[in-house]
Amino acid sequence: MTDDTSDRARILQMATHMGSPDTPPEKTARNRGWLDEDGLPTDEGREMLKAMGDQQGTRTVFR
Repeated sequence: MTDDTSDRARILQMATHMGSPDTPPEKTARNRGWLDEDGLPTDEGREMLKAMGDQQGTRTVFR
């Protein structure tokens, strides 16, 4: 699996979680600027993934 494929899958998971149930995750991700028109991750999409990853250790402290 390439980085683009892995990043795209993670972005679509986040878009599914954050988007409206009647909106396809691809459309949510594109509207938020996380995927480009070809369905590839944008710099903004990668930044979002990094920001979410940076929070992983923080969230476990509060559980």
